[in-house]
Amino acid sequence: MSRLVLSILIAASTLAAAASARAEATLRPVAVVKASVIRIGDLFSDAGSHASDVVAPAPPLGSRTIFDAAWLAAAAREHHVDWQPASRFDQAAVERAARVVPADAVASALLDEIRARQPLDDGEIQLDNPALRLVVAAEAPDAIGIESLSFDARTGRFSALVSALANDADAERQHVSGRVFRMVKVPTLNRALAPGEAIHTGDIEFLRLRADRVAGDVTADLHELVGRTPRRPLRAHEPLRAGDIQVPIVVHKGDLVTVLLETPLMRLSAQGKALDDGAMGAAIRLANTKSNRVIDAVVTGPNLATIAAAAQLAAR
Repeated sequence: MSRLVLSILIAASTLAAAASARAEATLRPVAVVKASVIRIGDLFSDAGSHASDVVAPAPPLGSRTIFDAAWLAAAAREHHVDWQPASRFDQAAVERAARVVPADAVASALLDEIRARQPLDDGEIQLDNPALRLVVAAEAPDAIGIESLSFDARTGRFSALVSALANDADAERQHVSGRVFRMVKVPTLNRALAPGEAIHTGDIEFLRLRADRVAGDVTADLHELVGRTPRRPLRAHEPLRAGDIQVPIVVHKGDLVTVLLETPLMRLSAQGKALDDGAMGAAIRLANTKSNRVIDAVVTGPNLATIAAAAQLAAR
């Protein structure tokens, strides 16, 4: 082989190697990075041996940086990437991968921390800033950090510093404040009921409410409800007040009632007309059907009453 031919082959090999090293690259119009820096390979595919070269800091978590055509062309030349902009409108948008820790996750972590310090059977947190959110790296673990927590058990007010990365000195911290409300469960009806209908265990379900929104006369004892009847039509899923229910009426106003007087020596009866509605054990007024004399009696059964005192026995 002649010296000339050998020189030509060597030159061709060198050119081919150079061309391989500077293979034509393609711009990535949109890129997402996880690292704190941007590399030339994040901007261009087929960036060659310089793909790992750092060209700029990454944008803050969850935000993006736009690189224009002039900047990209300069970066390509400096890092030996074979690329030229097709127009001055070429650009690359680089976004820093991130995820958002929502306010409810922060509130849950705060409530757990408060419970660890203060006995609290059931509570709910209301943040002063319900739009609060913590932005963290996409691959960051779920570990909300809570510092400088203060809590007033009397008022329920709290404040703290929170971060999405516990025990990370560099994690961004935000001040949060709010209030913890004690929660209670109160019985409600799961269907509408009308007066005269008896309340059964299956008609009752419990509703979780803030204690400060529950009136003092709301019935909380299940035993105070079962067997009772509404005084007025009641809707479902509303707290029941003591005045909403009563023992079922067994004597109705206008009913004819057998009136009894029993002593160890005798048993007398008369007929009266009820002047009031009466439940079991209730005192009502009755008018003797013969004399029209009004007497007081105690309801002892359906259309049955007992005279409260012998002196009030109506003439037969």
